[in-house]
Amino acid sequence: MKAQTNIILTILIIFCSCQRAKNKGKELIEKSKNEIADVSKKTWKKSVNFVFNSFSSTENVTLKDIYSDEIIPGMDEMKSVQINFPPNFYSCYFKYKTDKAGIIKFLSELKTKQPEISDAEIKKSDGNELKKNLEFIEREMPDFKKEISFFYNIENIEKIEFYRCNKYPNANYLAIDVDKGIIYHLIEKYWN
Repeated sequence: MKAQTNIILTILIIFCSCQRAKNKGKELIEKSKNEIADVSKKTWKKSVNFVFNSFSSTENVTLKDIYSDEIIPGMDEMKSVQINFPPNFYSCYFKYKTDKAGIIKFLSELKTKQPEISDAEIKKSDGNELKKNLEFIEREMPDFKKEISFFYNIENIEKIEFYRCNKYPNANYLAIDVDKGIIYHLIEKYWN
Protein backbone atom coordinates (compact mmCIF):
# COMPACT_ATOMS: atom_id res chain seq x y z
CA MET A 1 0.00 0.00 0.00
CA LYS A 2 2.81 2.33 0.86
CA ALA A 3 4.44 1.61 -2.50
CA GLN A 4 1.20 2.43 -4.32
CA THR A 5 0.87 5.72 -2.44
CA ASN A 6 4.46 6.60 -3.31
CA ILE A 7 3.81 5.80 -6.96
CA ILE A 8 0.63 7.90 -7.03
CA LEU A 9 2.40 10.74 -5.23
CA THR A 10 5.32 10.56 -7.65
CA ILE A 11 2.94 10.60 -10.63
CA LEU A 12 1.11 13.64 -9.22
CA ILE A 13 4.38 15.49 -8.61
CA ILE A 14 5.59 14.69 -12.11
CA PHE A 15 2.22 15.70 -13.61
CA CYS A 16 2.18 19.03 -11.71
CA SER A 17 5.79 19.71 -12.65
CA CYS A 18 5.05 18.94 -16.30
CA GLN A 19 1.98 21.20 -16.25
CA ARG A 20 4.00 24.07 -14.74
CA ALA A 21 6.76 23.51 -17.29
CA LYS A 22 4.17 23.48 -20.06
CA ASN A 23 2.64 26.75 -18.80
CA LYS A 24 6.07 28.37 -18.46
CA GLY A 25 6.89 27.20 -21.98
CA LYS A 26 3.69 28.81 -23.32
CA GLU A 27 4.49 32.06 -21.48
CA LEU A 28 8.02 32.05 -22.88
CA ILE A 29 6.76 31.43 -26.42
CA GLU A 30 4.17 34.24 -26.12
CA LYS A 31 6.76 36.65 -24.70
CA SER A 32 9.18 35.76 -27.51
CA LYS A 33 6.47 36.33 -30.14
CA ASN A 34 5.71 39.78 -28.71
CA GLU A 35 9.39 40.74 -28.56
CA ILE A 36 9.96 39.57 -32.14
CA ALA A 37 6.88 41.53 -33.29
CA ASP A 38 8.14 44.68 -31.52
CA VAL A 39 11.61 44.35 -33.04
CA SER A 40 10.07 43.76 -36.48
CA LYS A 41 7.86 46.86 -36.16
CA LYS A 42 10.79 49.02 -35.04
CA THR A 43 13.00 47.72 -37.84
CA TRP A 44 10.27 48.28 -40.42
CA LYS A 45 9.65 51.83 -39.15
CA LYS A 46 13.36 52.66 -39.24
CA SER A 47 13.64 51.28 -42.77
CA VAL A 48 10.62 53.23 -43.99
CA ASN A 49 11.86 56.43 -42.32
CA PHE A 50 15.33 55.96 -43.81
CA VAL A 51 13.92 55.50 -47.32
CA PHE A 52 11.40 58.31 -46.84
CA ASN A 53 14.06 60.75 -45.64
CA SER A 54 16.67 59.62 -48.18
CA PHE A 55 14.38 60.23 -51.14
CA SER A 56 12.84 63.46 -49.86
CA SER A 57 14.23 66.78 -51.04
CA THR A 58 13.58 70.52 -50.98
CA GLU A 59 13.39 73.13 -53.69
CA ASN A 60 12.30 76.72 -54.19
CA VAL A 61 8.68 77.24 -55.18
CA THR A 62 6.19 80.02 -55.89
CA LEU A 63 2.41 80.02 -55.75
CA LYS A 64 2.50 80.36 -59.55
CA ASP A 65 4.33 77.00 -59.72
CA ILE A 66 1.42 75.34 -57.92
CA TYR A 67 -1.46 77.33 -59.42
CA SER A 68 -0.10 78.13 -62.88
CA ASP A 69 -3.56 78.50 -64.48
CA GLU A 70 -4.90 80.87 -61.84
CA ILE A 71 -4.67 84.63 -61.37
CA ILE A 72 -2.86 84.97 -58.06
CA PRO A 73 -3.46 88.11 -55.98
CA GLY A 74 -0.56 90.54 -55.65
CA MET A 75 1.74 89.82 -52.73
CA ASP A 76 5.15 90.39 -51.27
CA GLU A 77 6.56 86.88 -51.02
CA MET A 78 9.04 86.64 -48.19
CA LYS A 79 10.00 82.96 -48.10
CA SER A 80 8.95 79.67 -49.60
CA VAL A 81 10.14 76.05 -49.65
CA GLN A 82 8.75 72.88 -51.17
CA ILE A 83 9.51 69.52 -49.55
CA ASN A 84 9.12 66.64 -51.99
CA PHE A 85 8.23 63.24 -50.55
CA PRO A 86 8.13 59.86 -52.25
CA PRO A 87 6.02 58.83 -54.12
CA ASN A 88 5.49 62.20 -55.86
CA PHE A 89 3.89 64.18 -53.02
CA TYR A 90 4.86 67.56 -51.64
CA SER A 91 4.27 70.14 -48.94
CA CYS A 92 4.87 73.79 -49.78
CA TYR A 93 5.50 76.38 -47.09
CA PHE A 94 4.96 80.05 -47.93
CA LYS A 95 5.31 83.23 -45.95
CA TYR A 96 4.00 86.34 -47.67
CA LYS A 97 2.23 89.62 -47.14
CA THR A 98 -1.01 90.22 -48.99
CA ASP A 99 -4.60 91.30 -48.54
CA LYS A 100 -6.39 88.75 -46.35
CA ALA A 101 -9.70 89.12 -48.21
CA GLY A 102 -7.93 88.68 -51.56
CA ILE A 103 -6.22 85.40 -50.64
CA ILE A 104 -9.41 84.04 -49.05
CA LYS A 105 -11.35 84.85 -52.23
CA PHE A 106 -8.60 83.32 -54.37
CA LEU A 107 -8.60 80.03 -52.45
CA SER A 108 -12.41 79.84 -52.36
CA GLU A 109 -12.62 80.28 -56.13
CA LEU A 110 -9.93 77.76 -57.07
CA LYS A 111 -11.09 75.30 -59.70
CA THR A 112 -11.06 71.58 -58.97
CA LYS A 113 -11.68 68.47 -61.03
CA GLN A 114 -13.24 66.70 -58.07
CA PRO A 115 -15.74 69.01 -56.34
CA GLU A 116 -17.33 66.09 -54.44
CA ILE A 117 -14.20 65.75 -52.27
CA SER A 118 -13.26 69.45 -52.26
CA ASP A 119 -14.41 72.34 -50.09
CA ALA A 120 -16.81 74.77 -51.76
CA GLU A 121 -15.24 77.68 -49.89
CA ILE A 122 -12.55 78.48 -47.35
CA LYS A 123 -13.38 77.69 -43.71
CA LYS A 124 -12.06 78.90 -40.37
CA SER A 125 -10.18 76.21 -38.48
CA ASP A 126 -8.37 75.67 -35.22
CA GLY A 127 -4.95 75.29 -36.86
CA ASN A 128 -4.56 71.62 -35.89
CA GLU A 129 -3.58 70.65 -39.43
CA LEU A 130 -0.66 73.09 -39.40
CA LYS A 131 0.43 72.01 -35.93
CA LYS A 132 0.31 68.31 -36.86
CA ASN A 133 2.33 68.98 -40.01
CA LEU A 134 5.04 70.82 -38.06
CA GLU A 135 5.09 68.10 -35.39
CA PHE A 136 5.49 65.48 -38.14
CA ILE A 137 8.46 67.37 -39.61
CA GLU A 138 10.07 67.67 -36.18
CA ARG A 139 9.50 64.03 -35.29
CA GLU A 140 10.08 62.23 -38.61
CA MET A 141 12.17 64.62 -40.70
CA PRO A 142 14.20 66.82 -38.36
CA ASP A 143 16.77 67.57 -41.08
CA PHE A 144 14.09 69.51 -42.95
CA LYS A 145 13.03 71.63 -39.96
CA LYS A 146 15.75 74.21 -40.60
CA GLU A 147 14.56 74.55 -44.21
CA ILE A 148 11.15 75.71 -43.02
CA SER A 149 12.22 77.37 -39.77
CA PHE A 150 10.43 80.58 -40.85
CA PHE A 151 7.14 78.69 -40.69
CA TYR A 152 7.59 77.91 -36.99
CA ASN A 153 7.04 81.64 -36.29
CA ILE A 154 3.31 80.88 -36.12
CA GLU A 155 3.91 79.42 -32.66
CA ASN A 156 4.82 82.90 -31.35
CA ILE A 157 2.04 84.98 -32.94
CA GLU A 158 -0.38 86.39 -30.38
CA LYS A 159 -3.30 87.36 -32.63
CA ILE A 160 -3.63 84.60 -35.23
CA GLU A 161 -6.44 83.24 -37.40
CA PHE A 162 -6.47 79.83 -39.07
CA TYR A 163 -8.23 78.81 -42.27
CA ARG A 164 -8.37 75.75 -44.50
CA CYS A 165 -9.57 75.09 -48.03
CA ASN A 166 -9.14 71.71 -49.67
CA LYS A 167 -9.37 71.88 -53.44
CA TYR A 168 -8.29 68.59 -54.98
CA PRO A 169 -5.43 67.80 -55.45
CA ASN A 170 -4.20 70.34 -52.88
CA ALA A 171 -5.08 71.06 -49.28
CA ASN A 172 -4.49 74.71 -48.32
CA TYR A 173 -3.95 75.80 -44.72
CA LEU A 174 -3.48 79.42 -43.66
CA ALA A 175 -2.22 81.00 -40.46
CA ILE A 176 -2.73 84.76 -40.59
CA ASP A 177 -0.85 87.15 -38.33
CA VAL A 178 -3.70 89.63 -37.91
CA ASP A 179 -1.53 92.48 -36.57
CA LYS A 180 1.17 92.32 -39.26
CA GLY A 181 -0.87 91.02 -42.21
CA ILE A 182 1.61 88.20 -42.79
CA ILE A 183 0.21 84.93 -44.11
CA TYR A 184 1.75 81.53 -43.51
CA HIS A 185 0.39 79.20 -46.18
CA LEU A 186 0.85 75.43 -46.27
CA ILE A 187 -0.12 73.54 -49.41
CA GLU A 188 -0.15 69.75 -49.32
CA LYS A 189 -0.84 67.45 -52.23
CA TYR A 190 -3.27 64.85 -50.95
CA TRP A 191 -4.67 61.48 -51.96
CA ASN A 192 -8.32 61.11 -52.89
